[in-house]
Amino acid sequence: MTGAPTIIVVGRTDMTRESDAIRHILLRLEADGYRLHWFVSDYTASYARITDTIARKWPALATWGKDDSVPRRLVRVLIRLVLIAASANRYDHVYTGLRGQAINNARQLRRLLDTMAHSQVDVVTHSAGGVSATRIADHPRIGRIACFGYPFQHPGHRPEAFRTEHLRELRKPLLIVQGKDDVYGGDPAAFGRHLPSSAQVVSLQCDHDCDRLPPAEAERAWLAIARFLKLPDH
Repeated sequence: MTGAPTIIVVGRTDMTRESDAIRHILLRLEADGYRLHWFVSDYTASYARITDTIARKWPALATWGKDDSVPRRLVRVLIRLVLIAASANRYDHVYTGLRGQAINNARQLRRLLDTMAHSQVDVVTHSAGGVSATRIADHPRIGRIACFGYPFQHPGHRPEAFRTEHLRELRKPLLIVQGKDDVYGGDPAAFGRHLPSSAQVVSLQCDHDCDRLPPAEAERAWLAIARFLKLPDH
């Protein structure tokens, strides 16, 4: 992975809710000469493989919904635990269970950076991907970090230190692109206290998904990213 400047893309922990608007911006960056590396942790890949195995071998257990009985859920959990125990990535599952997916992703993202030949890369994130990337912002290969929909606080939880305790110490260029209706933190007057004074903040008319942006807002988001990454002719 040498030559073209590289962006590591660290998305949400729930990959089924990927934003089409953010993907469109990333593909525009690719068209402008960036190489995109879509980060997928070993835990995420292993979890998906185990889910596919259950669906293939025991299709009756793979169905979720209102009619999902307690006994069937228990059997599904038991089978998943057996498959995790037999997996080469069992430690990643244990670590994630103890520390959370965002923290495990940070650990594995640092490992990826250690293996890369680049002197420096930029990182573009969405949601919990921002927690993972900013927690390892001290890595010498990280240049800039741009976060869409940073999850400052889960709307159903008390404040959690792992989301914000490290942010004010960041010394790398940081851009936060946040929806005004983001339930994880949409008001810069409230979440700004967590950020270093050098951080740039752009507020959009959207929610945490950063999707279905009106054309004018989509262009604002694009220009903010392009200027932050210092692309030519922007």
